[in-house]
Amino acid sequence: MPRDKHYKVWLDGKIVPPEEATLSVFTLTVLRGANVYEGLRAYWNPARQNLYVWKLDEHLSRLGHSMKVMRMQLPYSPDELRAAVVEWLRANDFHDDVHFRLVAYFGDGGAGGVKAYRPDEIDTGAFILGGPRPHDDKLERGLRMGVATWRRIADDVVPARVKAGANYQNNRLAAVEARENGFDDAILLTQAGKVAEATGAALMMVREGRLVVPPVTDGVLESITRRSVLELYAREYGCAAIERSIDRTELYVCDEILICGSAEEVTPVVAVDRLPVGDGKPGPITKRLQRLFFAAVRGDDPAFARSLTPIYTPEP
Repeated sequence: MPRDKHYKVWLDGKIVPPEEATLSVFTLTVLRGANVYEGLRAYWNPARQNLYVWKLDEHLSRLGHSMKVMRMQLPYSPDELRAAVVEWLRANDFHDDVHFRLVAYFGDGGAGGVKAYRPDEIDTGAFILGGPRPHDDKLERGLRMGVATWRRIADDVVPARVKAGANYQNNRLAAVEARENGFDDAILLTQAGKVAEATGAALMMVREGRLVVPPVTDGVLESITRRSVLELYAREYGCAAIERSIDRTELYVCDEILICGSAEEVTPVVAVDRLPVGDGKPGPITKRLQRLFFAAVRGDDPAFARSLTPIYTPEP
């Protein structure tokens, strides 16, 4: 049984047991994958005996942007959703690192399964689910990745900056192909052949000692973790990362590669298309950014105190 099925769910304003967290098969989120969502993390600090949600307000803001593009109007305000996240975490009494989702969904569109519904013609709702997600050894050993034959969705097709559930069929095709070919994950290219991102995380490389990232206009989800890592890099190294398009072959000759996101956190990449990245081991800049990131999300870096929402004990 998937581990998340053991924990309570917040569904449309109520905390319910997992077996009661149900949606009708007639909803558009079931029939057409019509939803947008945020993947979030909460980190346990054993010394402080407190749980911290990382960048909650930024996630709620991005959810609002996704809903705007998709012309979705929820019956909940950002403040109500913020309170729902706190309520859900407390209801499950988590004392571990938690990975969870806040999903805004389209409900019943009426008879005939209308595709072109206006916001006032369809019900909407939201739910929160998830559970503890311990780290595995990929943070230490790194990932072996392959460049996918599938290309990244484009802004004039299905916009990648919208974190929509349906968008992840693009990622799934690439990820399954990668697994079938013996890789851990895939790297997607844009229609123009430039590096976009991994199947669920932003990609960065180190070349000639500088961090280089694709621009958000190259088929990239506007990642909150990406933004955080760029901030950490600028503070630690005294210069901003270079934001420009990246060619596929640069991945073969660069010094380091890392991917980052709410699910992947900060994970090194040690090979691409069976070619070693650098010396084939996690690089020094990646490992340093990884340490800085985990200090920030657990509340051990005072510079990021405003990025944390404490769950059990209010803090100044």
